[in-house]
Amino acid sequence: MRCPDTNYMLSAAFQHGQMPTMVYINKQHYGRKTVKRPLHKHSSICELILIYRGMGTYYVEGESYPLSEGSVVYYNQGDLHELVSGSDQEIGSFCIGITNLRLNGLARNCLAAAGEPFVRQAGPLFSALKSMCQQMFELEGAGTEGKLAAQLICSAFIILARRLGDGLQAPRGQEAGKQMAYRIKRYFDENFTQAITLQAAAEALGCSATYISHIFKKEIGVAPMQYVMQRRVGHAQTLLLSTDYSASHIATLVGYSNTNYFNTLFAKVVGMPPIRYREFYKEEMKGTMDQS
Repeated sequence: MRCPDTNYMLSAAFQHGQMPTMVYINKQHYGRKTVKRPLHKHSSICELILIYRGMGTYYVEGESYPLSEGSVVYYNQGDLHELVSGSDQEIGSFCIGITNLRLNGLARNCLAAAGEPFVRQAGPLFSALKSMCQQMFELEGAGTEGKLAAQLICSAFIILARRLGDGLQAPRGQEAGKQMAYRIKRYFDENFTQAITLQAAAEALGCSATYISHIFKKEIGVAPMQYVMQRRVGHAQTLLLSTDYSASHIATLVGYSNTNYFNTLFAKVVGMPPIRYREFYKEEMKGTMDQS
């Protein structure tokens, strides 16, 4: 019996049979004190995350999904997302940053189509997927041949992840109140690095500051200016991991003129100062340090 042609099978998964590029793989160790990574997005990569131990919640584009051991998390390039531990301890996870991904039927650097869940359970594939992540993590730092092997395993991981069954929930429809809240959210997302106030948002959106505060907190679950702060810290983390900019320069880029205030706020939210966070991430990441 003739064996299936590998190149043909690759073309069935990836456009023109072109495999994607694994930019990095990060391993978060379970049980350590949580290091927070507030709402953020990436402009040039997508991510696959495997939860190997612990529980929490995944927030993406206004939806929330419960996480547990065996959860596979899908992130499309450009989507706002945040992974939150269910305790004060870090969730055990592998995070794979991917670019040049062209899955058949999906936009570039997209892992989930519109209407598909962003979290699915590995089920009987959990052990194999966990082993593949560990191999990628070890091989990425093992010379040219090791890097190539890690890239091949990454492509295999993506193919298996796309074949997993539906997750715990699908995106919900948006009623009028939620639609307005997301209109407000879009304004904050486009202007969070600027000098921004509730009154300025109210004038831009044609409603009162009181209404904005009420509807945003009700539908999004956090106060408007708290959301702005989370976006600023999340973006600062991305800049720390993707550039060699100083903390003072990053503070200015995300909307803070007072560097000392920025450093204090960052440490309070994340659990460590900005530059220590950059060093800390380097210790747990293999591959190219780029989360842009």
